[in-house]
Amino acid sequence: MKQIGDTGIPISDLVYGCWQMGGDEYWGKSQDEQAVDNIRTAYDLGIHTFDTAYIYGLGHSECVLGQALQKIPRENCCVISKLWQMEMHYEDAIRNCEDSLKRLKTDYLDVYFVHYPDYTGTVPIEETLEAFNLLKEQGKIRAIGLSNFSLKQTREAMRYAKIDIVQPCYSLLWRYADKLLLPFCREQNISVIPYSPLAQGLLTGKFHRDNKPTDDRSRVPIFQSPYYEKAVEVVEVLEQLSGENGWTPAEMALSWVAHQTGITAPIVGFRHKEKIPQSLNAVSKKLDAEAEERIEKASRNFTDQLPFFLNFFDNTIVEDPDKEEQTWSL
Repeated sequence: MKQIGDTGIPISDLVYGCWQMGGDEYWGKSQDEQAVDNIRTAYDLGIHTFDTAYIYGLGHSECVLGQALQKIPRENCCVISKLWQMEMHYEDAIRNCEDSLKRLKTDYLDVYFVHYPDYTGTVPIEETLEAFNLLKEQGKIRAIGLSNFSLKQTREAMRYAKIDIVQPCYSLLWRYADKLLLPFCREQNISVIPYSPLAQGLLTGKFHRDNKPTDDRSRVPIFQSPYYEKAVEVVEVLEQLSGENGWTPAEMALSWVAHQTGITAPIVGFRHKEKIPQSLNAVSKKLDAEAEERIEKASRNFTDQLPFFLNFFDNTIVEDPDKEEQTWSL
């Protein structure tokens, strides 16, 4: 059984992502009863790790997950939530964690993440992590994680708290973590649970050159020209392979992420119950060498020409945040 860092906290091969069931504008309305049923189905199939956050529906996702967990043994679950980036002052961090516990109807979180770095530089990470350390001492959280942090930001955070797990964006279309963050985490025994392994649905084959999404995803950099047209070329390679090996594009994209060195478990959200066993099957099997080589080439052709964006959801182009870390090596 996998565990988070050296904490002894078990983590499943697939993490159930709970953003969609927040019912916010990004994903549209969600049916709470269906979401609860999906979570319990996932648990029965072997998924016991659930990833949520306050910002997912401003607490609604946490409430729904809390409802679902009432009929599941809490000690058998790994429950993850996150502190929003506008609430990083010491007192705010304490209050937000305690509010999350109430919504989730639990006495503790297995992992509490800092959701994003404070890009404004207003709140030092030392202050935020001082609050996290207190929460850990009080038994309200068991492990501390960082989401969307660069290597430089991660190493800075490690000066003030023990970091057991990170959550970067990572997929065939977003591989900034490859060069420095993943090798560092391997060396430090830090678990990695990437989000958006299917690139917000783009890698499922749902979208094509003449079928771009018009919802909130249209603001994501890889859904904008000229990157979108190049990203579709990667999808087309997956579709070609799908006709040859019988895998769906989504299964190939998910399997690829799950088997990258240093990846602990990808995060996947579900609207439809039948997708749960399909995704579990995808992470349990590995692509053959020829398929992996073709996919790797297509992926690199795309990601190597991407500029550095502030994050997956922000098209602000920035300098390489880890430029000063390039000399770091194992």
